[in-house]
Amino acid sequence: MPRARYAEVLFAIGLLGASLLAAAILPVTAAYVIAETFGFEKGIRHRASDAPVFVGVITALIAIGTLVALIPGLPVIELLVGVQVVNGFFLPVTLFFVWRLAANRGLMGEYANGRLFNVLAGATVIFTSTLSVILLVVTL
Repeated sequence: MPRARYAEVLFAIGLLGASLLAAAILPVTAAYVIAETFGFEKGIRHRASDAPVFVGVITALIAIGTLVALIPGLPVIELLVGVQVVNGFFLPVTLFFVWRLAANRGLMGEYANGRLFNVLAGATVIFTSTLSVILLVVTL
């Protein structure tokens, strides 16, 4: 087997591993965020009867992902680019709010960002947001 073929197989195995990891982690992460936000019971250890919203979100997201994957002729690359555009749009918004929450003394108490760290975090948010906007413009 030529070396290029080995590289192709290795890349395919790595891509499969990353996909399986993402397929398992992302629905659970989304379920935790939704359950935490709205005060529902959450946790992998719970049964569907104990945490119906948490388990329902995981189940729904896996089902939706499966249905999308089964659509014949779906332009996968265009779909992935579209998802990244949406992510690029929301990243600056999310970073801004996380930065402001981390600096809020009333919320974080003694763990709130200090002045220096707050300036560094703000610069990081601005820099990352700028890169995100540039990527959005180039992609669109």
